[in-house]
Amino acid sequence: MLQHGLEMFEPEEVEYIRSNFTVAVGGSVTLHCGSPPPHIFIWGFTKPGTNNNAAVAYNYGHGPKVLSTSSDLGQLSVPEDTSSLRIEGVQADAQGMFTCQALYDEEQGVRATFYFTNLSVGDEST
Repeated sequence: MLQHGLEMFEPEEVEYIRSNFTVAVGGSVTLHCGSPPPHIFIWGFTKPGTNNNAAVAYNYGHGPKVLSTSSDLGQLSVPEDTSSLRIEGVQADAQGMFTCQALYDEEQGVRATFYFTNLSVGDEST
């Protein structure tokens, strides 16, 4: 049984990292979420024009899991010993904002970093 919850030692000092990637339909891309990998991470995806952030992959400390509902984005995976999100055979529907919430369990408490990656998907000839 969980004795206590996660306590952030500096909640106002959450780090936000933003990046942009462009990839062609059918191509591959790796989106990064911390180095070294965080203890816990959750990858989410938001389609342009919506406010719905849907989970696509996570690791709660027992190994990464990719959700089957993400198959319309391409073939998603989390490479071994990383928190990166790899997308192969990128589909046009993968265009949007990928967000990774990374939590590091440190002596002083939990440190959080949010990674916002805007993915633009172009034609195969792009």
